[in-house]
Amino acid sequence: MTERLMTPEDLKRVTGRTRYGKQAEWFQNAFGIEVMRTFDGAPIMTWALYESLLARRAGLDVGTDKHSTKRTKICSPFA
Repeated sequence: MTERLMTPEDLKRVTGRTRYGKQAEWFQNAFGIEVMRTFDGAPIMTWALYESLLARRAGLDVGTDKHSTKRTKICSPFA
C-alpha cells in the first residue's frame, strides 16, 4: 500500500466529527460517496482520495493518470 491513510485524528479534523457514523455521514453529504469502513465502523480514507474529491468538487480535472477515464461533457439543448 503506497497511499497514506487518514488517521483517526485526521478524520476528526477534516470532518469536525468524532463519531464514526457521523464522519461517514459527513463524507456522504460533502461528496456524495459512501466510504469504506473498518469492522468497527471507522471510515477508511486516503489522503489522495480526499484530495481528488476536493479537486473534483472544485471543478478541477484530476484525471491525469493512466488509470483514469476521460469524462465526456454532455451538452443540453436547453443550456
